[in-house]
Amino acid sequence: MNITKKTIQRATMAIAAVAAVGALGACSTGNAAPAPQGSGGAGGGIGAAPNAGTAKDTSAQGGADGVTGSQRTGAGKSNPGTPPNCLNLNVAWLNPNPLNGESTQWKLPIVLTNKTNTTCVVRGFPGVRLNGEDGTTWDLVRSSDAITPVQLGPGERATADVTYSTAVALNPETGSGGGDPSGWHVASVSITPPNSTNTQTLPWVNPIGLVKQDAATHPGTYVGAVRPGE
Repeated sequence: MNITKKTIQRATMAIAAVAAVGALGACSTGNAAPAPQGSGGAGGGIGAAPNAGTAKDTSAQGGADGVTGSQRTGAGKSNPGTPPNCLNLNVAWLNPNPLNGESTQWKLPIVLTNKTNTTCVVRGFPGVRLNGEDGTTWDLVRSSDAITPVQLGPGERATADVTYSTAVALNPETGSGGGDPSGWHVASVSITPPNSTNTQTLPWVNPIGLVKQDAATHPGTYVGAVRPGE
């Protein structure tokens, strides 16, 4: 029998092809084939959620429990939770009151009123800068008051107290005194509500000079934290 070299090569190639087909068939009965792109496999991005490409959008018609997507926590909209910070507060004064019967230390309430049509929250300390008639300023330190969030509906108000020390005694009934050249005289006060940049400047409440202690560790003039309005 005359078998040429070319015939042997053809037979060898045919056997190799049959073996490759058999191996492919054996693999198809084991592990699943790679997922196509867009279905969570390698082409769909690492960490893609199962069935990410086939989930139905029920945000418009509601789910099985009858809750729409806008009402369901985690359905695409965050839970409303705490109202936002108050960013539009009007600043005003109330009349000063003597502190613990003192005639040289007074408490002046700052009134912060919500001027918007939505509920918001104010917390912390307002920034208070006293502007002197001599051109100098004094940024007041904060008290040790605990910080409590105050929720304000439209038109509602919170209060923070400025405690200040005068160079001379004032009338406890009126909060005023006679002409006094001593002390540091304040022309106006710049107040910035907590968590905002809405600084507002008001004229000072009386012409009596203060004891300026801007370098003191524990001055007699300071600002307190906001609390529910009076």
